[in-house]
Amino acid sequence: MIRPRIWLLAVCGAFLLAEPAAGQGSGELVQRGIQAYRDLELPTAVGLIRRALAAQGDDTLPEPARLEALSYLGAAEFVRGRNDSAAAAFRRIVQLDPRYRLDPLVFPPELTALFASVRRDTKVVEAELPAVATIAAGSGEFAPRLFASSFHEVRVTIERTDGVPARQVYEGLISDSLELRWDGLDATGAPLQSGRYVLAIESRLASGQVVRILRVPLDIESNPADTVDHPPLPPDSLFLPERVTRGPGLEALVGGLVGGVGIAVLPLVVAPDADLSAGRIAVAGTVALTGVIGFFKQRPGRPIAANVRANELLRQDWRARVGEVAQLNAGRRSIAEIVVRAGPPTVIDVAR
Repeated sequence: MIRPRIWLLAVCGAFLLAEPAAGQGSGELVQRGIQAYRDLELPTAVGLIRRALAAQGDDTLPEPARLEALSYLGAAEFVRGRNDSAAAAFRRIVQLDPRYRLDPLVFPPELTALFASVRRDTKVVEAELPAVATIAAGSGEFAPRLFASSFHEVRVTIERTDGVPARQVYEGLISDSLELRWDGLDATGAPLQSGRYVLAIESRLASGQVVRILRVPLDIESNPADTVDHPPLPPDSLFLPERVTRGPGLEALVGGLVGGVGIAVLPLVVAPDADLSAGRIAVAGTVALTGVIGFFKQRPGRPIAANVRANELLRQDWRARVGEVAQLNAGRRSIAEIVVRAGPPTVIDVAR
């Protein structure tokens, strides 16, 4: 009975000893894999590191540890003669961090040369921009910085969420890094309206084929400056009458006609036997004609030139003030304050 118990205790002890190994964290697996690589136990190194890289949830490797793990995974595969697997591991490094380099004091020249070749053939960029930035539209500058894995062509566009471009920021070549400049305006020169946008960065081959798109969500809040109200029209009380309405012209006509008739007719009324002489008729006609001439010179509706000029000067002054306010408001709108909030980037790898 003693031997079965001893056997059972031995099995339980082995199980307990094996449990920590099965439950090891990804970070510890990476360190064991690195040690196995140094001991030239290459299959063991590859297995341990791949297990660590496959960990998910709370045990997922942080990026620095993941980059180190991929470096040793690529090295182990290279020493095993599996260059394609080594290149695949190095490609994952470049996609995670285009600025990453293998340490030449740790890895041999053959390995760093392979990594440099993979990095040269992998066209990717990384964007570095503040989480929140405030700029003055038209004068302030939003300046994301791009870091490239290798020399290639990129196109940078600010797009609406439906994919419609709002402003192309840059199109050209990038070598190691590039600082972009955006003034907060859209393609028409107006401040970009508030809303959700995407900073889309396309990496292209020499043939123009897009191989990767980095998309950074942008939440843009545009706060235009306060504008000045247009000056109101001058009140009617300031305008002078521009036409004769009644008075002197009509009075002259009536006076002339009445006077002429009076001169011609009144003597006959007083003295019916009086003669209607030619002189009296001429005088009466002259008086009546004077009244008619006075009517046409001062007839109702005739423009008053001095008043027309004075009113036009008043209107011109108002239009000039309206133009000044419109120009002032246009300037204020163009210097709207724009707040840009950047979200976590996403990557789209386009199959070749």
